[in-house]
Amino acid sequence: MKLATAIGLISIFILGLAGCETPDAGGGRKVVASGKEDVDLNAVPAEVIALVRASQPELNVSEAEYETRDGNEYYDVGGTMPDGSELELDITRIDGVWTVVETQRDIEMASTPDAVAQALQSKVAGWSPDRIIESDQGDGVVIYEFFGKDGAGEDTKIEVKYEGGQAEVLVDEWLH
Repeated sequence: MKLATAIGLISIFILGLAGCETPDAGGGRKVVASGKEDVDLNAVPAEVIALVRASQPELNVSEAEYETRDGNEYYDVGGTMPDGSELELDITRIDGVWTVVETQRDIEMASTPDAVAQALQSKVAGWSPDRIIESDQGDGVVIYEFFGKDGAGEDTKIEVKYEGGQAEVLVDEWLH
């Protein structure tokens, strides 16, 4: 009986941890995600595909991924635009309705607003990212995600929020 009680308490503790926010190394909040899995386009709900087509009618859809983030379902649907550039839409349910919460594209540093570049350099002077993702939230907010190696060779991600001409380096990972 004592063993069963101990196992039960350990199980409750572990399940409780599963629902907790996970801090990142810098002390901020990190999203709890299942990890992305490739999904056949035919397996993506018809409502999601219809939303993609309505949001980006020129997008030639070629791929989809599925994951859960903080317990919410997400589909990342991507493809190419007529000019050959790649675009990805992140879609989740809000109040039961599939909604585009981000439109993402890779960009070069020269395409970031000056305020964003200045905010990044104030955080990590002289750092040059290997990849930049522009993530339009659809409400006037754009999150710039900078990826690269830090001085010790460790993978680094820095996010800068841009809204109304103002840029702010984020401490916590951006949530939709």
